Amino acid sequence: MIVTAAIFALFHIIVVAMPLVLSGGSGETQALMTAIFDLPIFWLLGSFPSGRAVLYGSSPSIYLLVFGLGGTAMYAASGALLGWAIHTARRGTRAA
Repeated sequence: MIVTAAIFALFHIIVVAMPLVLSGGSGETQALMTAIFDLPIFWLLGSFPSGRAVLYGSSPSIYLLVFGLGGTAMYAASGALLGWAIHTARRGTRAA
């Protein structure tokens, strides 16, 4: 579980968080990468007026925190869930 969580988080850091931080939260490239890879967060923020403020008008530091840290945490949780499922499947096939 920990290994898959770390791999997923590292993937997000390299592909999304680094370009996001290096661009300072502005520019089309980082916005496209963020919208594609962090779609659940993007969709959730777009559903609420205060979330739309984060997407389109807030300070860049809030945007960086939400997508840099929040996206990495989301990917780590997804990796942990996948690792748990693989571990459970392996344990189930060994017992049978």
